[in-house]
Amino acid sequence: MTKKMKRSFLKNLFINIEKEETWLNNMCDKGYALHDISDGYYIFERCKPGTYIYRIEFLQQEIFQKEKEFYLELMKDLKVESIASIKRWHYFRRESSLGEFEIYSDTDSQIEHYKRVNFIWYILALIFILPGLFQNILSGNISQFDFTLNIILIIIGFFFLTMAFPLTRKINHLKRKKTLYK
Repeated sequence: MTKKMKRSFLKNLFINIEKEETWLNNMCDKGYALHDISDGYYIFERCKPGTYIYRIEFLQQEIFQKEKEFYLELMKDLKVESIASIKRWHYFRRESSLGEFEIYSDTDSQIEHYKRVNFIWYILALIFILPGLFQNILSGNISQFDFTLNIILIIIGFFFLTMAFPLTRKINHLKRKKTLYK
């Protein structure tokens, strides 16, 4: 039996890796294993509760197809199944009976992963905030509609910042942790 759940447009833009991983693992604990993500839907299949552990990875942009294929083959050798991918986001699972499953087991790789994700959030924030601010500040005579539109752009930009700030704190925490254990 399969179960489909709508994946919202906002989820595609504002993914929070930890929350989504937790949600996928909780769904599996309830007996629903993610099978695919297709046409805007999560597709789950019934399973024995807790069968899999799910992880999400944001691959580097510079990674070439050949390197990506090698990486996915390496994951397969580690008994990790690639479930779905949406642009650079990749969804993996491994049977929980094989033990813990962490993609980023060392601090340096965790920091690099979070930096890749955080870079996107800060760029998107700037793309929305700067035009909104400059248009409102530099143009002394703008219409009410343009003013309102610019305020909306600024609010969207600040939403991206709310995604970036917690990751920045997490990166700084990991850096401090790394220096403590050297």
